[in-house]
Amino acid sequence: MKADSCYNDIISAAKIILLGQLILGCLFILCICITQNTFSVKSAIIGVAIAVIPSLLGLGSAAYKVKINNEINIRYLAKLNTLVKWVYTALMILVVVRFIPVDNKIMLLAYSVTFLGCFLTPILNKPQFRMT
Repeated sequence: MKADSCYNDIISAAKIILLGQLILGCLFILCICITQNTFSVKSAIIGVAIAVIPSLLGLGSAAYKVKINNEINIRYLAKLNTLVKWVYTALMILVVVRFIPVDNKIMLLAYSVTFLGCFLTPILNKPQFRMT
């Protein structure tokens, strides 16, 4: 019973973090659509994806660990989440820079702005904004 509760808590937090990141990411993409060309828009979309996907993979791996082992330490989950996020972020940036032509400044700026969406999480966790 406890593992399901922890799993649901992590999934709920992941939804709120995703919402915060997508709000800022979409606003940034909209600004780039208005002011820049299609090449910059593609770079911004890739930057937003690089911020969102590793975050979801990190939280998903933590939720999976809780689901298979209910007696797991919270510090281990935090370290696992951070490690997965950094590894996949670095891997995705390397792949994009190597194989996909993008405007690196726009991509990194989109990544940074979208990553700041994590800080919207406390605001979005108020009862009137909850989706769960």
